[in-house]
Amino acid sequence: MACASPDEQDMTLPECFDSIFKMHQYFETTDDPSSSDKFQGKLRQAIENTQRAIRMVNDLDLFSRNEDIEEVATNEVKYMLLSAFLGCFTCLNTHMSRADAVMKSKMCYTDFLKLLRTYSIIEYDISLSEGDDSNDDIENVVPSNRMRGSDLNAMSAQRNNKIQRFKEKKELEKRIAELQPQVEKEHVDDEVKRDFYLTQIRHWANRAIDEVDSCNLELQMLKHRQEMAASDDAKGNQSSNKSSATKPKPFRPFILTKTNLQKQVFGAGYPAIPTMTVDEFYQEKLREGHLSESVQGHSMQSWAADPDKDAQDREREAAEKEEKQEREDEEELQRARAMDEWKDDHRRGDGNRYNKG
Repeated sequence: MACASPDEQDMTLPECFDSIFKMHQYFETTDDPSSSDKFQGKLRQAIENTQRAIRMVNDLDLFSRNEDIEEVATNEVKYMLLSAFLGCFTCLNTHMSRADAVMKSKMCYTDFLKLLRTYSIIEYDISLSEGDDSNDDIENVVPSNRMRGSDLNAMSAQRNNKIQRFKEKKELEKRIAELQPQVEKEHVDDEVKRDFYLTQIRHWANRAIDEVDSCNLELQMLKHRQEMAASDDAKGNQSSNKSSATKPKPFRPFILTKTNLQKQVFGAGYPAIPTMTVDEFYQEKLREGHLSESVQGHSMQSWAADPDKDAQDREREAAEKEEKQEREDEEELQRARAMDEWKDDHRRGDGNRYNKG
C-alpha cells in the first residue's frame, strides 16, 4: 500500500472526510478503467485515508449504542458513511485476491448497517440477527436468498421490502440532487447540511443491502469455482498415478486383405483389379479368331506401342491414296464425288442435336 504524504498524515478528520467524499465522487463518475494504474493508485490512497478516518472516529468515541440520532452533532453525522465508503473502495481493489476483497467489503457494509440499526435511522426491516453483534457472517446482516425464500411468507416480505427500498431509492436520489448545490456553498445552514448527510446515509443503506446480497452470491460462486478447480486437480493427479501404475497395452497393427486394399484404390464398385492389359486382351481375341489384323486401324495405343511403325503405316496409306488419285481410280473418284455432293446438301454439324461428336 502506498504511503501517505506528510500533508495527508497531518489532515484533520473533517479534511480527511472531504478528501474521501471527493474521491468517491471521482470513482463514481470517471471514465478511467478500474484496472488502470491511475485508478488503482487513487483507490489505494482513498482506502488508506478512509481507514485513518475510521481510526480517528473510534479514538474520539463519536458514536455510542446509548445515543439516538438526534443526539449526534450535525458535523459528526457524516462520519457514519465511512464504513460504507470503505466497503465500496475495497470491492474495487484489483491488487488483492477477489475473495479477500469481497469478504472485506462485506464486513464493512455489515458494520455500516449495524450502526444504522443501532441509531434507528432506517425504517424498513433489514433482518439483522438479534444479540449477535460479534458475528460478521453475511447471513446475520442480510439473509441469503435460500433462507429468505424458505416459505411463501418470507418471499412475499422480501418482495415488498425490495419494492419499498426501490421507491425510497428514487426519492432519496432526487432529494440528494436538490441538496447538493446548497451544501457546496461557502455558508451552509446546519439543518440543510444535516438533511443532506442523513439522506446520503439512507441512500447508502439501500445500496449496502444490495451490495451485501451481491457479495454473498459472489462468495458462493468463488467457493464453487475453487471446489471445482480442486476437484479437477485431484482427478488429474489420480489419472496420472493410475496411468503410471499400469503399463499401456502394446499396439497391435492390423493388415487389410489384398482385395479390400484393391477396392480402396479402384473404387468400391470394382470386384477386383483387371487381370490383363488391353493389348493382352486384343491378342487373346486375335488368337480366338474374333478379330483380324486387317481391321486394325490407327489408335493411340498402337502409336504408343510402336510410334515408328505407326508413322510408316500412315505414310504408306497417304502414298496409296495419292497414287489412286493420280491414276484416276474410278472407285476413288466416285467416293470423292459422293462426299462432295453430301457436303453440299448437309451443313457441318447438321443432325448433331445433342452436341456429340
